[in-house]
Amino acid sequence: MRGSFEQAYQLLTSYFAEVRLVDPDLVYDIQTMSYKDKRFTRCFWCFGPPKNTYKLLRPVVVIDETFLKGRYRGTLLTAIVIYPSNHIFPLAFSVAESETIKSLTFFLEMFGYNFHDYDT
Repeated sequence: MRGSFEQAYQLLTSYFAEVRLVDPDLVYDIQTMSYKDKRFTRCFWCFGPPKNTYKLLRPVVVIDETFLKGRYRGTLLTAIVIYPSNHIFPLAFSVAESETIKSLTFFLEMFGYNFHDYDT
């Protein structure tokens, strides 16, 4: 996305709506501080193909985080599995306001809800 950070965060809902047109299985959840001010706090998303094929992959999920830099700092969380041919396969993503128990809990709850039926 181009433009300011403010514009980019305001366009998240529109962006996910556009992605859903080509990927109807896309799951996303954008949370804000309050209904009135709509200040971004956290967001979770996972695309349809990883959600539909993760059962074929190794049952070990790695969760990693990195810090976002710029005017609006935050944390990017990713859930990753390994292909049988040792390639990395991203499953889900989350952007949160900071590295807190609350943001990690949100990510894990959303991940568990969307990737719950793994058969071993």
